[in-house]
Amino acid sequence: MILYKYISEDSLEYIFGANGISIKFTPFCDFNDPFESYGASIAPHDEGSLIHLTMRHEINNKLACLCLSKDPLNVLMWSHYADKHKGFVIGIDTEDAGFEDEANLIITAKKGDMDYRGERDNVSVSVTHENIFDEHVSRKLLLSKSLHWAYENEVRIIKRTALLDNQSGHLIHKIENRCAVKELYVGINNDNYKSVIMENSCLENLILNGNVNLYLCDFKEGTWDLDKRPIIYRNPIAEHAMHDVFESLKDIIMAIDRNKVNGD
Repeated sequence: MILYKYISEDSLEYIFGANGISIKFTPFCDFNDPFESYGASIAPHDEGSLIHLTMRHEINNKLACLCLSKDPLNVLMWSHYADKHKGFVIGIDTEDAGFEDEANLIITAKKGDMDYRGERDNVSVSVTHENIFDEHVSRKLLLSKSLHWAYENEVRIIKRTALLDNQSGHLIHKIENRCAVKELYVGINNDNYKSVIMENSCLENLILNGNVNLYLCDFKEGTWDLDKRPIIYRNPIAEHAMHDVFESLKDIIMAIDRNKVNGD
């Protein structure tokens, strides 16, 4: 299964490093939704006790999440998470990346579909230090979100923070199989992608060797949607391009196509 991560240009450099591929997991307290972990209420342990109210703090300390999407061409996702269409989307094979490993993950990619709801679920979940790593607990508390977020088409992978590498405060999952990344999408406003790829030897080799398919996002003719077209990467040093408004005949044709509505 291929799932997609929307990233900025800076994140691309961090992911494809000299020591392999590094994917950052994030504690739930650092997400942009104030309702994170409130998919259900946490039941009191004992009558009159308030200990249960501390368990969300425990979840933030002991669990971390990787958020992926099923759709690499979502206009809003590009705007919100890929630097206003100036970033990238990477397509990750979840099996090759270790994201289906039930021995090391609380929620695998195959089980991580978000449940988007119009209302919060009126149920209580008992959360203790003993069951905080149970799949059932994570599913109830961490895989439910408001319908406001349904456009993200999100899949979550949840892992114990203790099993991640802490690198300067960042929780990192190392992917040993570099070929786990299958696709790279370039944002429609990204004019610098050739230089970015050239300066990252790990990524450049994957592309030149045919391990990563490279796509450029563009207008889908006559619609408000995005489309993709495959591109062949060549090292920019080996190319001599005109630096003008339109660098080539291909750019002129692209501008004509973008201006079309209903094939006129």
